[in-house]
Amino acid sequence: MKILDSRRAIMWLSVLILLGHVTAWSQSPAPTHDQPNQTIPDRLTELRDAFVTKAEKSGIKCRIQPPTIVLTDIASFGNYDPETNTLRTPLWSQFKHQEKTLFMSLAGPNASDEAAQVIFERGTHSWVFIHEMGHWWQTCVNANVGRSHYRVEYDANRIAAAYWREVNPQLMESLASGFDHILAGSPNPVPSGQDPEAYFNHNYEKLAGSPEYTWFQAHMIAGVNAEVPPPSFLQALYEPGK
Repeated sequence: MKILDSRRAIMWLSVLILLGHVTAWSQSPAPTHDQPNQTIPDRLTELRDAFVTKAEKSGIKCRIQPPTIVLTDIASFGNYDPETNTLRTPLWSQFKHQEKTLFMSLAGPNASDEAAQVIFERGTHSWVFIHEMGHWWQTCVNANVGRSHYRVEYDANRIAAAYWREVNPQLMESLASGFDHILAGSPNPVPSGQDPEAYFNHNYEKLAGSPEYTWFQAHMIAGVNAEVPPPSFLQALYEPGK
């Protein structure tokens, strides 16, 4: 499912702002696939390929090629386009000074450019990137057929969470803490007596680009993290959330 950049821009921007204020987020270790002196394009290619390899361990090969990674300063921090099979994501070096200011503030008083970049990389090139790879996989196996807007996003979050639980549990733990902070610090936009999922689907277009959309993402991820037992990565790929 293709989601407008404007919607994702505000949603992911809000997520990164809120996660940036969680101490555990800034102190968690880098993803385990990082290598010294590895370039960002190489790291993203490795992360993409690691996701694909892990997914194909199920014995099912995707009917389409891994997405082409396009490094560009886009309005959103990540977007998978099924029509072109491209995953667009920005480089820190592509940002203008004004765009870097947000991450400088998240890194704390008198933060260095390097410290701000760490926050950017962890949010954009870890969580968002794998979430978008989840949308790629959904396209691979036609998983979105008959699924509601809410369920498509829920399942992409479920895939991302399961991936990081297995690849870097400490990073996922800090991410989960960050999303809990979002729920605790944001007003519930769902009217009393209404079901969040039904409300989201009914008001999907109205919610586009709103702060409420971020709340729903955090609500979905809280639901994902509450699953007992938590799904494995392969289960998340092939068994949609309920």
